[in-house]
Amino acid sequence: MENPPNQSTAHLPHYNVKAVANLVGIAPVTLRAWERRYGLPTPLRGSQGYRLYSDYDVRTLLWLKARTSEGLSISRAAEQLLHLRSTGADPAADEAPIQRREGAMLLAGMPAPNLTLHDSHGEPVELASIWGGSNIVICLMRHFGCIFCREWLHKLESCVPALRAANIIPIVVGLGDADHALPVASQLAPGALCLMSQGITAHQIYGIKRGSLLQLAGPSVISSVVRAARSGQMQGETTGDISMLSGVFAIDRTGMVRYSFYGSHAGDHPSPDTFVASVRSAFQATSPA
Repeated sequence: MENPPNQSTAHLPHYNVKAVANLVGIAPVTLRAWERRYGLPTPLRGSQGYRLYSDYDVRTLLWLKARTSEGLSISRAAEQLLHLRSTGADPAADEAPIQRREGAMLLAGMPAPNLTLHDSHGEPVELASIWGGSNIVICLMRHFGCIFCREWLHKLESCVPALRAANIIPIVVGLGDADHALPVASQLAPGALCLMSQGITAHQIYGIKRGSLLQLAGPSVISSVVRAARSGQMQGETTGDISMLSGVFAIDRTGMVRYSFYGSHAGDHPSPDTFVASVRSAFQATSPA
C-alpha cells in the first residue's frame, strides 16, 4: 500500500472491495483494473487474500474519480497524482473524515450520524450523549414483532456480558412504540438499552434500505424462518415499516464508526460466535498504543 511518511489510522486497511465500490461509486472490476494498470491504489491483502483498503486508498480513488469527471483520462489522472506525490504534495493525505454519498452504506472510519431517539418514558435521547462516555454497539432492528429480530435479541443477550466487560454498551433500536417494544426487549435482551424510533428516518440515515421482494420473502428468508423457529422464536405483532432491513454498528467515544453490518435479507444478522470478537478487534485497532 502506498503510505506517505506520516502514518495514522487513515492507513489502516479495513474496507473490502465491495465496501469501497459502494463508497466511491466505482465498480469492483474498474478498481482492480486501475490497480493492475496504474498501481493506484495498491491495497493490502487479508489473511485469505482479499483486498483491504484504507481511508488513504479511498481518498486516492475519490481524487482519481474527480479528475476523470473533469475530463482527464484515467491514465493522465494517475500520472498527475504520481507526479504530485513525487513532489511531496499528496491530495490524498487529507485527514478529514471521508464523506458518504447520500444513501450509501455507513462504513468503518466514517463519522456516525447523531440520532435523537426515545427511551421507555418517551423522553428524547441523543446517541452522542451515550457514545460520549463509552463505546457502543447499536442494533437498528426491523420491529420487535419480527421473528428474526426476536432471534437476534436472544442471541445478542448472550453477547452482553462480554460486551459490558469490554466497556461497550449494547443498544437496540426498534420501529414502533415503547408499549409494544419494551416487553419484548426486556424479555429477550434485558442487558441491552432499548430505544425507539417512531419512523424509518433513523434507519435511512444509517444507510439501511427497504428490502426487495426477494430480500423479504425469498429462499434465504424462508430458511431463516425455520432457523429462528427452531431456536424457539415466533412471529409477533407487526408494527412500523415491515419492509425495512436491519443493521448493526459499533461506534467509539469520538463518534466514529468502527464496525458495520448490513443485513442482506430480513433474516440476516451477525453470527454471535464471531460478533463480539469482531467488535472488540475493531475498537482495539483504533485505540492509542
